[in-house]
Amino acid sequence: MNSRSASGRRRNPFILLTTNEIEFLKNEIKVINATVGAFRFNEGTRTGFSDDEGLIYIRNDIFPDITSTHPTDRMSERAVLAHEYYGHFLFSPSEFRIGDWRDEMRASYIAALVTPNLSDQDRAYLILDAYERAKEAGYYFKYSKKARDILYGYR
Repeated sequence: MNSRSASGRRRNPFILLTTNEIEFLKNEIKVINATVGAFRFNEGTRTGFSDDEGLIYIRNDIFPDITSTHPTDRMSERAVLAHEYYGHFLFSPSEFRIGDWRDEMRASYIAALVTPNLSDQDRAYLILDAYERAKEAGYYFKYSKKARDILYGYR
């Protein structure tokens, strides 16, 4: 699939979502004021936005790996939905190639700033994920004021 995704080592994407899980995720989509019709469940190979289709595919890897310490792995389902919708779907078409750290950093950063109804922890993981994407590509940035506000609560 030609997709942009939260990536990470989350849960196995090849296990199909149950009807109850899909209903839970649809509710999470509504909570963040995203358009449910932009999402497809149990299609594609992993959770991610498809530039070709203009749709967000949701697989079992939407769920976090709570045994990991990496922010990408630990983000909640709601945070990943926000990353895909507010960070990729609403920015389509992206000026960056698929997988570019700048595209992924922007997706998490923007989602942390603009998504309604995220917990403080969701916003923090999205910010940490954004800066980790840059660091993994060899770029080290100081936290912006907005990032510091989210991470350290100076709101």
